[in-house]
Amino acid sequence: MNKDNNLKNKKLIPLNDHAFKKMFGERGCEPQLMALINGLTNRTGNKIVKNIKILEKEIPRDLYNDKEIKLDVLAETDNGELINLEAQIKNGDMESRGIFYSSRLQYKSVNKGEDYTTMKEVIMITIFGSTSKKRNKYEGYWQHKKINEYSEKYEFILPKFDNLKNKDINNPQHRCLMFLSHKTDKKMREKVIEMEPDLAKAQKILDYLNSHPKEIELYEMRELGKMDTINARKNDIQEGIEKGKDIEKIEIAKKMKNKGFSFGDIAEITNLSMEFIKKL
Repeated sequence: MNKDNNLKNKKLIPLNDHAFKKMFGERGCEPQLMALINGLTNRTGNKIVKNIKILEKEIPRDLYNDKEIKLDVLAETDNGELINLEAQIKNGDMESRGIFYSSRLQYKSVNKGEDYTTMKEVIMITIFGSTSKKRNKYEGYWQHKKINEYSEKYEFILPKFDNLKNKDINNPQHRCLMFLSHKTDKKMREKVIEMEPDLAKAQKILDYLNSHPKEIELYEMRELGKMDTINARKNDIQEGIEKGKDIEKIEIAKKMKNKGFSFGDIAEITNLSMEFIKKL
């Protein structure tokens, strides 16, 4: 079976970061994002998010820290809350990452010369597609913790929710998790979408992604880029590593360019400038 047929047989599930960002993290995705946030966090009455602004997902390096943050979904509610949603298929250290992300978002929310009381509340929402020793100790499939007056977090463990025997489609939180779970059968997914019409828009995006092999290939290229970055960090002490990374990025960029990917997609994957890519 050739590569194109392999790509046609592959499917992105809702928790794939590429699919998740396309469904909930881009401009125009505000309705389904509000439905997801309101459902997952059990918002009712005057706490319901009625308007939301999807923000730039990258927080650049600054003079105090050389770490660059690339978030899955970042938005600001009409109440001034900053909400960061992260889809995590595999196990990862979200405890320390979550603290770092939250603190950086809070730091960036205070403009120069302003009082710290102007700091915005940050709400971290993480949906895990796997279990861990720590998460196995949770009594249920989710946990909510108010860290302080400026920070709180929600964690959802999809495998534990999938094993829940008494799922309630009349529960908005359950509906959202059923939508995000790739184990939800087609008939139940249709019922969820019927009750949450805004999630139908997210489903259309997912169907589009899965009907276009090029989108699957783009996702795989992004994953390759991530693995290259991880490997490079592990070997950062080796002499000449930066040169090797640059050569590898250029080779990936050339392949993507030959396959017809846009300059913007190539720049996102490789972190090379668009001006440089155009000259390749």
